[in-house]
Amino acid sequence: MSTNLIIISGVLSKHELRYTPKGTPVLEVALIGKRAVGDNHLFSRADLTFYGKVAELWADQLAEGQAYQAMGHLVYESWTADGLKGSRLRIVGEDLFRLENADVRQEEKGPVLYGAENRVILTGGLTADPEIRLTSLKTPVARASLGFSSWDASAGQARSHYIELEAWRDLAVQLAELKKGTPVLLEGSLKTEIWEDKETKIKRYKRVLEVQRVTPLARIHSTERKPVKTPSSRKPKSKSKAA
Repeated sequence: MSTNLIIISGVLSKHELRYTPKGTPVLEVALIGKRAVGDNHLFSRADLTFYGKVAELWADQLAEGQAYQAMGHLVYESWTADGLKGSRLRIVGEDLFRLENADVRQEEKGPVLYGAENRVILTGGLTADPEIRLTSLKTPVARASLGFSSWDASAGQARSHYIELEAWRDLAVQLAELKKGTPVLLEGSLKTEIWEDKETKIKRYKRVLEVQRVTPLARIHSTERKPVKTPSSRKPKSKSKAA
């Protein structure tokens, strides 16, 4: 299976506990933070989903305005409704910690965690040749898609996931040199792109991995070899007795 890890931190802006029709507890959590990129601080909001009894226990202990760090993995979901296809990338939380002595600052829209973590580590294969272009400022930017897999214990089978990639400058050139099917290790940050559908005028959201490191991988193919018989493993020939 592929490596699939996300580490996110931020101030808890809201949390909601609900139950599936089968009675499984589901906890929805939103974390707000800002991470330093050069001299700037980029705003980020992470929506996570926790499942099971632990979600039910945490629901009563979480406090909005408090800073937390979550660890989990990404899950790709797709569906068809009214003849239209839809998809999203969900963050499924596995663990949650309260941050002590966090740099929480009060802003106009509420408290924000400064120095928030937003780190994703994935291994998988490129689903197509990357595309590269130049911005109006002649900055290279490359787009691609990564396919990766995880084991679904409840279904007893592997699940396929997909995420769009975006790389800038030297990383864009490095990514663009790779071909479809190339296995890679990627590190980066998750960001949300927002736009308005021209026909329906409905806002659309898409999660994209902003790549910060690309490591091409080479598969190791194992070959089966027949065991070699050593002299000590051979049975001694029986000697015929004289009549």
